[in-house]
Amino acid sequence: MTIGEALHTIRLNLGLSQQQMCEGIVSRPFYAKVESGKNRINAESLFEILFKHQVDVLEFSELIQETYISGKNKTEIQFKDRMDNAVNTRNVESLERYCQKIVATSDNKILKLRALVTLAYFKGEVKDIDENIYKELKKEFDEGRNWTTRPDLLTLLGNTMPLWSQEELDFLISRLLASVKRHKYSELALERYLRIFGNYLVTCYDRKISIRSNTNIVEVINYIISTTKSFHLMIYRINTFYLEAMLSGNIDKAQKIRKNMEDYGYGAVIASWPI
Repeated sequence: MTIGEALHTIRLNLGLSQQQMCEGIVSRPFYAKVESGKNRINAESLFEILFKHQVDVLEFSELIQETYISGKNKTEIQFKDRMDNAVNTRNVESLERYCQKIVATSDNKILKLRALVTLAYFKGEVKDIDENIYKELKKEFDEGRNWTTRPDLLTLLGNTMPLWSQEELDFLISRLLASVKRHKYSELALERYLRIFGNYLVTCYDRKISIRSNTNIVEVINYIISTTKSFHLMIYRINTFYLEAMLSGNIDKAQKIRKNMEDYGYGAVIASWPI
């Protein structure tokens, strides 16, 4: 989407007229031409409009990024999306192919770290990862960096959890949880955090961490359930109930949730859920 198209989409979602959208910032005729692509809007006026209507800037940037990013970055995003799809479908062969392309062609250090660790995890080779990769990973989450608000580092955390010790992982997740509780996010922005917290619960299950011995797990579960009441976020809510049952050892409840999802035609959606 262009900036004008994104503003048009958001305005309709908010149920506003063009006059209501731009009032007090730019004139309605000028704004109408911005939406139609005939006028350019300066950054100051654009952000005034977004902030006035409490539009999440990250959500807005995700709507327009494909239009304005360079060809090289587009290629990286395509590789990343294909890698993520391979992860979701547990297609190790495709995952290895895309990860190798990322490592061979990308200059993005964080994306390379994601690819290396993700591939090692799905091939069962996490213990064989070079110590230097682990050191590079830790550098990205140094105390001085505000990683809890950086999308690239949040995604890196979500994809590299098997490499962290449980103590390190619990510390990072507790910091992230404290941070997100202080803010109110749009559903699109919230999904980024829900995916990370879901990965954390899966990692704890893989490590056979008891829900009774880890308060972080309980707090993460409660947070997800409290923020996923809308239909759009319901899959995260159901997944959390499933993982809670698995972590609690209630296999009958987990199997019932899984069967219900399959009966309703969501077999592909739950393919990556732990069994």
